Amino acid sequence: MNQAIHITHEAAKKIGGIGSVLSGLCTANTYLDHFQRTLFYGPLFDDKPNPSYDETIASERLGANSKVYFSTLDNITNSSYNILFNELKNKYGIDILYGEKILFDEIDPKKSNKIEILLVGVKSMKHEMINDFKYKIWETFQFSCQRYENDWDFEQYIRIAVPFQDICQNLFSSNDTSTFFSHEYMGIASCLSIFMNRNKKDKTKKIYFHAHELTTARAITESVKGHDITFYGLMNEDISNSISIEDRFGSQQHNSRSELVKLTRFFDGVLAVGDWVKKEYQYLIPEAEKKKIHVCYNGTPAPIYSFEEKLKAREKLIQYCETIYNYTPDVVMSHVTRLVVSKGLWRDLSLLEELDKKFTADKIKGFCVILSTLIGNGRTNSEIKQMEDSYGWPVLHKHGYPDLLGYENDFYWDCQHFNAKSCSIKVVYINQFGFSPERIGSRLPEGTTFADLRLASDAEFGMSIYEPFGIAQIETIPFGGIAVLSQVCGSAFLLEKAFKDEKLKPYFIFDFTKNHSIDNKEDLLNLNEEMREKIEKEIIKKQVSKVYNIIPKTEKERKKMFTICQNNMVKLSWDEVIKSMPFL
Repeated sequence: MNQAIHITHEAAKKIGGIGSVLSGLCTANTYLDHFQRTLFYGPLFDDKPNPSYDETIASERLGANSKVYFSTLDNITNSSYNILFNELKNKYGIDILYGEKILFDEIDPKKSNKIEILLVGVKSMKHEMINDFKYKIWETFQFSCQRYENDWDFEQYIRIAVPFQDICQNLFSSNDTSTFFSHEYMGIASCLSIFMNRNKKDKTKKIYFHAHELTTARAITESVKGHDITFYGLMNEDISNSISIEDRFGSQQHNSRSELVKLTRFFDGVLAVGDWVKKEYQYLIPEAEKKKIHVCYNGTPAPIYSFEEKLKAREKLIQYCETIYNYTPDVVMSHVTRLVVSKGLWRDLSLLEELDKKFTADKIKGFCVILSTLIGNGRTNSEIKQMEDSYGWPVLHKHGYPDLLGYENDFYWDCQHFNAKSCSIKVVYINQFGFSPERIGSRLPEGTTFADLRLASDAEFGMSIYEPFGIAQIETIPFGGIAVLSQVCGSAFLLEKAFKDEKLKPYFIFDFTKNHSIDNKEDLLNLNEEMREKIEKEIIKKQVSKVYNIIPKTEKERKKMFTICQNNMVKLSWDEVIKSMPFL
């Protein structure tokens, strides 16, 4: 039997990009054909005791479509591992939650996988166990955990590693083949526990670092004023001249995540989700074996839909625009993303300003939905109803919870400023998670789903300053919507390969890192915000016609793009991209 063990902070609930990757990866036919058993492992965040032993409370810890079989917090003991789990609880001083869940993809829910989930609560873990493990880490790798132990984010992922070897040894047969995946830094310590206890001749255990990003590269790119223009403008030349990230930007020892990532050079392989991530990894760890670093793109759900279904979805979005803005759009655009600086949302508005001139000249109208929130699971349905009834959310917003928080407020006013000036395009900023009348409000047509937003969109924006891959950016492509990306997006490389034989390509890539006149390294390092924004706007202005020309604006153009995308969508699917992964 082949079994996969994924260590992640999204073991129980989807929070962000890794959750989307796991949904697509673990429900793909290629994956299911190879792995007969899948376990998600991670920390137990929801560790509040349940004195009433209500099974509803227990199941909420694992989210929808789940069943809890063992829980020390809920006094549930319906597992065949009851004796084992109780022994582990007493030995390590931990809480344990174990159950099963039906994992499925929200765009293609026909694809599913029944997975096991095991979460451990580590706040009361026995200190002698923790200290023994930390000493072993130091003894083997000269890695000092003490430097970071006041950081709970670091500490909890060290602690879940302490019983991990013991758990796996008892859950899985020694005759079966186990493949361990550390999703980002969160699972590195747990994988190190397997590495330290693995016999060098043991070929039944493989360990991979799934690099959904390079945390050091993200931190630097987000912090320097020149963002991607500075970082990527320096990286390629530095690598060729044997200059590392730390040579260029200084020691990163203050960053525990960065220091943990350095230890993944001991793993059997690194799965870099994009070409840039592979280079970033080499930039951080020049001594890493190149043959171990594999570019393994993410896929996108690619269910079969008819063009008529696309048109029906469009009608829902058109009706929504008519209801909230009182006009009928010819083009529907979107950007579904997390609200973080790396997504470069200000570039959306710069592009929309230029597109607005084109739309006005050709007497067509556009509607852009930007769906992004700082709250992981969004606002509650009742909070949405209250805001909608009270002051017309999401057309209008108010500062403060349950509405605008932090950067949401700044971005909303940027959108309002755009809407006040624009003639032919209007933006609605929706600071919510999900896309249905319950989640977005009663003015969204009844029966609308997130899939409708993907089907309806003629263009999805994603001009990020740091984007290791970008699944959301290409989710509209299988349905004939174009992607507007920046060159630093990992998905840009996949798109170039998938559509290399097509004359009409369903994407446009802005390269903000090259199309400027700055060559001097010092000038790149000292680039300020004003100069960077000037460069971005100049590049967008010069190339906006190319974007405008490929956006489907009529039903005929829409049908043509839809056909091209449907004919090539298998190249973007999880079933296809998994074939390049080294564990198969």
